[in-house]
Amino acid sequence: MEIAIRKHDVRSPWRIYAVASIIMLCHMLYGSHAAYKSYYEVLGIKETATFEEIFAAYQKLSEPWYKEEENNEQGIHVAVTSIIEVQRAFEILSNEKRRQDYDHFGLDELQETEALAKANKEEVLDAFPLAKHNDFVPIASRTTILNATNFLSALGSDETWFIQLYSLASTGSQSFADTWERIDGVANLGRVELVEIQLARLLAEKNRATGHPFFRHGLPSILAIPPSCKHLNCLVRYTDKMTYENIADWCATSILKLPRILYYSPQSLVTDVIQNAGPDKIKVIGFSKTGERAAPYFRKAAKDYWQYAIFAFVLWREQDAVFWETRFGVESAPALLFLKDPGVQPVVYHGPMNSSSFGGAMEAHKNHVLPQLRSITAEELGCDATGYSRGGKEVLTWYCVILAGKPGIELSQMRAVLRSVQDDLLRDIDSNEDDGTPVTTAAKAFKEKRLSLTWLDGEKQKKYCFFLVHSDDVHETCGPKRYGEADNVPKIFLVRYKRDSGEQEVLKEKKWKNIWDVVQEEQEKLASLLVASYNGTMESQKIMSWISQTIKDGDTQDLPNFKVETPALIPEDTITYKKQAAEFFSDKVQKVYYKSTDLRYGFSDVIRDPKLFQIIIVVAALYLSIYYFRPKTNSNTLNSQEDPLSSPSLSNQSEENSTTDNTSSTLLNPQDTLASTKASADLRKRKEVTT
Repeated sequence: MEIAIRKHDVRSPWRIYAVASIIMLCHMLYGSHAAYKSYYEVLGIKETATFEEIFAAYQKLSEPWYKEEENNEQGIHVAVTSIIEVQRAFEILSNEKRRQDYDHFGLDELQETEALAKANKEEVLDAFPLAKHNDFVPIASRTTILNATNFLSALGSDETWFIQLYSLASTGSQSFADTWERIDGVANLGRVELVEIQLARLLAEKNRATGHPFFRHGLPSILAIPPSCKHLNCLVRYTDKMTYENIADWCATSILKLPRILYYSPQSLVTDVIQNAGPDKIKVIGFSKTGERAAPYFRKAAKDYWQYAIFAFVLWREQDAVFWETRFGVESAPALLFLKDPGVQPVVYHGPMNSSSFGGAMEAHKNHVLPQLRSITAEELGCDATGYSRGGKEVLTWYCVILAGKPGIELSQMRAVLRSVQDDLLRDIDSNEDDGTPVTTAAKAFKEKRLSLTWLDGEKQKKYCFFLVHSDDVHETCGPKRYGEADNVPKIFLVRYKRDSGEQEVLKEKKWKNIWDVVQEEQEKLASLLVASYNGTMESQKIMSWISQTIKDGDTQDLPNFKVETPALIPEDTITYKKQAAEFFSDKVQKVYYKSTDLRYGFSDVIRDPKLFQIIIVVAALYLSIYYFRPKTNSNTLNSQEDPLSSPSLSNQSEENSTTDNTSSTLLNPQDTLASTKASADLRKRKEVTT
């Protein structure tokens, strides 16, 4: 009985073309790697060969190169190609470091010499001096050298580590030394030389097909250890071009999540940064001739000091040189500019800077010349009742001079007056120390860090300003500007803070029992306050005399003390540092990217492996042969052909034959009757199955 074939079993030519195309593509990807021979096979020696055996094999294979009969054009081309391969094998295997890198990691430090295959005989021989470059210069670096012992301190650390795997035999590692030093200042830097074989094999990439360690992109190889990373699966490997800009951006953006520093034109810098950034922040502006991205330590400062300063970059152009020099005193690039209080001379640093010098400059200039009283500076200035003076906990009485007012011309003028008072105090200290004459009371308190001078934004810190002024004309100094009111009137206050000697011991001895005791404890921790207001003329000498007399009275007279909780200083800027920069890729997107890259590399390793590629070819050939040589049926015959068991006429005929057989079964012998009955039963079952 014939077996019917369904329609979709008919062979489709496009399937054969698709499989053949895949095989051709794999062959193109694999092509140049299929005929790869190791350098030991090139010289015809064992992997355990000594230097004498390597040199003897090289002399034997290079001897035909010097024969005169090969001085025809075709002979020279073949000889050059051959001698290049033999020469490279000898250069790698005859050097101890290069051979070690080649044996353990498959590194070929002479790949760039393939371009010399088209050179003539003399050029090739001059380009390949035998047995030279065996002494490699050690790489000088300030970064930590990691080995199998101290590597555990980096793995699982709370800080980020960037690790460079290098070899002294690698020209790329030698040229990358200076670039690696420029990344310092943002994270811990470490180096692992390939002589640390066990650690280097642990950190190297693994071939997905063979499991052998290797470096896909050559040396040096850069990888990052994120904070709290305790296993090797969380290591992040750098895969882009080995340039400073790419590596620095990868370290700062992808790993450390540092903000980018944007470039501005002279016009946009004035409008967007200087005018709209607010009076509470220092403006830090870098000037660059090349237009390269900001250094990682510069971007780290933008993250660490975002509450103190705003950062920007400017591309230096000669047509704008006059503007920068006359307006800000910047004469050339590279340069670093600090813009502080209105009317204060800008601070300019010319010349290149490193992470250390830039960090020192930021710490010295993070505040205005006359510091602003803010939530982040109150304790540092000693203008907080919950804290202590700048002189430490031993100082029991200290003072804070506060200039309060709404931002405007009047406040800027008064800030200039109070800055001159601060300068007079410093000059008084220096001159009296040289002459031996006694200093004023204010200068003495300033020297002992019992006196601080600051200014307050009365518009943003209106509750704190209301607490200081506490008069009918408070709205002239504090709160938002109102229509029809008088001009802004800044005012100067002196706040005395005082603590009792021994109050800390009393607080330690008390045993607090309930919630009311806790409230009382918080009240007891506050320093007592006394506020004095200045009502004289805005002259620096008179203000300085008033400060000295008030401090003298506060130190000598028995003035009243008041323990009052002052209003909290609200943060002026609730925008995080990330708003200063371009948006980052989220961690999920980065994980997907790294996973897809890993899969792509794994597929590449499988395709490039000779054994696995041969298996793929065999499987594909078997599939094509089975598919091609299977029986085929004409589509026209297949469409008209029907199952004989499902034909109605055949079914009726079978029933008639069955009835006739049953009727005449009595005329037959018993064996024939039994056989006929079984045949009828089988026919009915087949009919039911077909239905």
